Amino acid sequence: MKNSKHAIHYYFLSALAITTLSCFAAATTNAPSPKAAAPRSAVSTGQKALPFRATTIDGKPINFPGDYKGKVVLLDFWATWCPPCRAEMPKVVAAYNQYHDKGFEVLSVSLDHAKKGPELLQFVKEYGMSWPQIYDGQYWQAAVAKQYGVHSIPCPVLVDGDTGTIIATDLGALGTRLTKALKLALDAKARK
Repeated sequence: MKNSKHAIHYYFLSALAITTLSCFAAATTNAPSPKAAAPRSAVSTGQKALPFRATTIDGKPINFPGDYKGKVVLLDFWATWCPPCRAEMPKVVAAYNQYHDKGFEVLSVSLDHAKKGPELLQFVKEYGMSWPQIYDGQYWQAAVAKQYGVHSIPCPVLVDGDTGTIIATDLGALGTRLTKALKLALDAKARK
């Protein structure tokens, strides 16, 4: 009996570790340089964002990046099951609250599993994520995530809504780097 409890405990901890690692737990906002880690997607700074149409969880159609003219938008790939995503979310919420009235928008793409919509809605509510969420329940095969070649989350892609140009991505748009990139982009828009 005692050995089976230890085996269950071991397997539980192993599964937890694998889940965390699959969510790219090695990525932290304290990494020495944005170029130090492998890219999290197939897009990079300076490229044009890949356009797409999708529907948010509340039924609103999205035309990206066309709907974001005059804005700087964070296309944020994440999931509720991802510990680094959960750790990053308060920083994204803080940036949104600070810069939204200056032209900052967020569009999140959830990589949550099928039938996890209710949990996603609860998480969004609890964390104060008042921006649009795209969720198709396809996990790593989510349509927009596949289009962007996302293979590790959190995966932020900061885009100039006027030009569709990617301003920052990966570690260059996480944590305090998000705020820095966002401030520079919004200041540049204000000077135009």
